[in-house]
Amino acid sequence: MEFYEKQLGYVNVDGKKLRRGFTTGSAAAAAVKGACSLLKNMEEEHPIELELLSKRVLYILPKGYSLSDDNKTATCSVLKYAGDDPDVTNDLEIIAKVSLASHKDIFISGGVGVGTITKKGLQIPPGRPAINPKPLELITKEAEKLFPNGGIDIEISVPNGIEISKKTFNPRLGIEGGISILGTTGIVEPMSEEALKSSLRAELVMKKRDSLGYTFGNMGEKFIISMGADKENICICSNFIGYMLREGAALGIKDILIGGHIGKIVKLAGGIFNTHSHVADAKNEIIASNLALMGAPLKLIKLVMDSLTAEEALSYIRDYGYESLFDILANIAAQKAKRHTYDEVNVEIIIFDLKGNPIGTSRQAEKLLERLG
Repeated sequence: MEFYEKQLGYVNVDGKKLRRGFTTGSAAAAAVKGACSLLKNMEEEHPIELELLSKRVLYILPKGYSLSDDNKTATCSVLKYAGDDPDVTNDLEIIAKVSLASHKDIFISGGVGVGTITKKGLQIPPGRPAINPKPLELITKEAEKLFPNGGIDIEISVPNGIEISKKTFNPRLGIEGGISILGTTGIVEPMSEEALKSSLRAELVMKKRDSLGYTFGNMGEKFIISMGADKENICICSNFIGYMLREGAALGIKDILIGGHIGKIVKLAGGIFNTHSHVADAKNEIIASNLALMGAPLKLIKLVMDSLTAEEALSYIRDYGYESLFDILANIAAQKAKRHTYDEVNVEIIIFDLKGNPIGTSRQAEKLLERLG
């Protein structure tokens, strides 16, 4: 759509111009703002001006508005725009219904087509709608602008969300009844695998030094920085940790500290060096086999094998008092990562949980961390 192309622009991927898009989180927040504006001012906003958490401003077209006869409930809908990213949620209608309430809060719920979290281990506790923290923050921010004293109920719904969710990983993650409202930055960046690898290597070349920190994404970067590392000594590798290990070896890097969530690091312990779930996912099997070698009870091993996420498995391991497993996994992952570089690079590992707590380290990880400060 030309309206969005002019705002969001393009990225060059393998010689092709691909359009950026915006996330389901941005669509939901824009719909909330549209409904709040109508309820507060009795006027439709067109287009909807949305300030993202990054302070970037988007203008999003509403699909439609409605206001109840008693002027106490307003709805606004927005069509998700994915640009040229292959996203099953593209063009999906996302609706926000905002109603005046007697309480003093801003209460946000999920309606039809928005999934519900049924298992622990995700960023959202069981029983809550699958609206991730950053979109929830953006929705709340927009609602507070017009209703600073609260007093409203907000319901996000996606009419075709149940059907579309069957084409996502939600059912495997224990998210039932619809899609998730996602998006950290609010913008969708279409990118091919080779283009992403090229950009990752470019950063690696720029930051080349004897010792570096590797992370899988922004969460890992923040974690290592919080432990004392300098941001300039950290490279983000996405899922291509094996590629980046060998590129680091080719550039002559001597020591690499990998900091990551257990869900990623445990794959390295199993010799999986592209950590995307579409490539391989044997987290439960790797954790369970190492627990078995420790003599863990069969009941715990079965709980791990039935876990939908590594974070859920982690909670059972803690309950049974087998936290020493995390250091074991860190050391195994470090050994296999070193072997992946043909023993040219010394690799150390720090594992953290979703709350950002360090839970496992390889033998020399803390010493290497000091050198990254």
